[in-house]
Amino acid sequence: MRKTSLLFGFIFTLCLISCNFNKTSINRKSDKIDAEKVTDELYSYIKEKDFTRTEKLFSDQFYAVTNKAGLHDIFQKTNKTLGNYEGRELVDWKTNIIVGTNSKSEYFFVYEVKYQKFKAKETIVMFKEDDGVIRIVSYNVSSDGFSNSELQK
Repeated sequence: MRKTSLLFGFIFTLCLISCNFNKTSINRKSDKIDAEKVTDELYSYIKEKDFTRTEKLFSDQFYAVTNKAGLHDIFQKTNKTLGNYEGRELVDWKTNIIVGTNSKSEYFFVYEVKYQKFKAKETIVMFKEDDGVIRIVSYNVSSDGFSNSELQK
């Protein structure tokens, strides 16, 4: 009987050690609001054409693919091709927050952005990093303005 109890205790302990305890929250309004603070700041800097101040909003993961000069180039080409930033409307958003053994916070936003000459669809993906700050890991601008043959000349 004692051997059975020890064996059961050992197996139970082993199961606990290998278990993950997580709580998942999807699309909570409060998480959306937290991430929108970052996008609000981003578009404020874009409107002001203060592209240097946008740098702090982007993650090292982003900079592993695109350096700061490349980021500035994206903003400058967007401004030159599409015109001055005029406003935006959130058309889709998703958040996925996991708290526990495998914690992570992911935020996905899609905006329809109005520029002076053309509209654009902009997709922004953010993660909350280890320091607790939400930063942009992916930024994509898609617009018919970039394929306009008049602009390619």
